[in-house]
Amino acid sequence: MDNKSNGKLIALAVGGAVLMGALFFSVSFLTGYAPAPNSIPALVPLKSFMGWFLLIFCASLIIMGLGKMSGAISDKWFLSFPLSIFVIVMVMFFSLRLYWEGGRTTTLDGKSIRSVEQLSEFLNKPAATSDIAPAPEGFDFNAAKELVDARCNKCHTLDSVADLFRTKYKKTGQVKLIVKRMQGFPGAGISDAEVDPISVWLNEKF
Repeated sequence: MDNKSNGKLIALAVGGAVLMGALFFSVSFLTGYAPAPNSIPALVPLKSFMGWFLLIFCASLIIMGLGKMSGAISDKWFLSFPLSIFVIVMVMFFSLRLYWEGGRTTTLDGKSIRSVEQLSEFLNKPAATSDIAPAPEGFDFNAAKELVDARCNKCHTLDSVADLFRTKYKKTGQVKLIVKRMQGFPGAGISDAEVDPISVWLNEKF
């Protein structure tokens, strides 16, 4: 390819990136996009657009470069095509490895989670604070379990909200908060006297 052809390919990559970036940016508003309260409204969409633009533009340049490289090595598709796929996978792997070296999930204390064992250890660690007192001596866990089954499975099953409950509420010590919130749902049937038993069982047994 001559310089004129290269210029056309680069212009095509830039144009496609701008078009796709603008498309994704526009669609975000149709899906209910709203900037975070502590952010600059005009800056957040711009950063989102630039992210899409760079992603598509860099992908276009990589594909163009791999096509030229594989064409220089061999004009046989059964040699150049697998080579291109291999290089793309390697670039993606090392890029992701470098970008997420610290871990994809970060806990509140700044530590990274990179394995199932670390995630289990984090979830099983008691919350630093709690809005519900420990179970009193002689607390009837069996009766509390029956109460939980009767009240907390009306609108959903416990298993369907287990991950959300454990990560968002139990880990942050807000078990009673979510029980009180469920109490306010129409038809929940949770009385004021049942809030504490349900909260205690969820906090210590679920």
